[in-house]
Amino acid sequence: MSILIYKQRHRHPNYKKTPKGNYAHIGYIATRPGAVKNEGMRHGLFGKLEPGAVKEFDTWQEAARLVRELSYRRVNMYRGIISFSPETAAELGLSDHKAWEDYIDRHILTLAKFNGIRVQDLQWVAAHHNEKGHPHIHVVFWNKNQRTMVPFVHPSIPDKIRKQLIRDTFAERIKEYCEAKQRAKEHLSAITDEMIDEFEKYMEHLHPQEYRRLREAFGRITDDELGTSPLDSVVGAMKIAPFISRLFALKEKMPKKGRLYYKLLPEDVKAELDAFVAFLKENNEYIRNLVQDYAESKTHLAMLYDTDPAHIKEQQEKAVAEADKLIANKILDVIRTMLCKDREVQSFEYTEARKAYFTEQMICEILIALEQTAMSLDMEYDDRQKAMSTDLSKAARKEWYLRHKDKGMEP
Repeated sequence: MSILIYKQRHRHPNYKKTPKGNYAHIGYIATRPGAVKNEGMRHGLFGKLEPGAVKEFDTWQEAARLVRELSYRRVNMYRGIISFSPETAAELGLSDHKAWEDYIDRHILTLAKFNGIRVQDLQWVAAHHNEKGHPHIHVVFWNKNQRTMVPFVHPSIPDKIRKQLIRDTFAERIKEYCEAKQRAKEHLSAITDEMIDEFEKYMEHLHPQEYRRLREAFGRITDDELGTSPLDSVVGAMKIAPFISRLFALKEKMPKKGRLYYKLLPEDVKAELDAFVAFLKENNEYIRNLVQDYAESKTHLAMLYDTDPAHIKEQQEKAVAEADKLIANKILDVIRTMLCKDREVQSFEYTEARKAYFTEQMICEILIALEQTAMSLDMEYDDRQKAMSTDLSKAARKEWYLRHKDKGMEP
């Protein structure tokens, strides 16, 4: 297990879903639970789209739109993750958002160099995730003037980047290690790959518990996470005990026969479910923030067709109600699963571990659904805004709107 982890992937530039997938990935790294937000903002995206200082973007969509447009031109969007153990991150001074910004700014050229990107052609964005057990940074970088599609990167490239990052990040410690082994001073002028391999083995032997924790934590950052949003480590860090008792108390009040749908629930049970939704939003910042994201996205989309400021609050309230309904249905999905288990196995015993499992599953389903829905709305907003920004006549705009409304796409 390395003292520094580096993973890199990219979606095939020629795949039809790659542009929207790359757009969604920017939203994912910028807003998902665990992302450290820029001061005064609801996202944590920063980077460089032009020479100069690192910029914290006003909105993550600003960069995501550029990424999507370049993806349509078959430009590779490389997705990388750099991770340390908490102890190593603390030793390196990676204790806050600014420190992570400075770190990737110092080392981004290493990622570019090994992927054949010249400094004058490089653009990149990143976000820091301060997750328990493996603080890490996501970075997306590309060649803004790329002319030839690159469908494949040899696996040796990420490994070379990892070794160079170790070489640059821990240069002094590697030299101290070599001196302790009485290596000749002339051999210290160049830190070789062999030296790095030996240093990694030494560090793993010196701190076996630290490396075991990092292996377990980073094992959850699979290749799939470079494009999706697993939330096990986020949910694992939550205090879910208050939610467990509420979930199982609600389960006992549910009808034991008939279909379990929100609109079919008795009014008293529906009120209990609504109260649980409110409790989740009040006591879970991730859910609360994602509901706000959903409401903002839905409102922006609706206001493309209704620009009256007096209606903004009305649209926001309507969007929050829709998000609440989504949460309620996810709660019912989990309760439905538990009731089926009760019917299959009489006297089914819910141990504390089983209760925690179902509660965590419920929270995961809610977070993922809200995250994906809000992101889909953002992409739909961009598409519609682009369509309506052309010189279409009012009649043409109305025709476009009605055509899409018939497909179930009304705002």
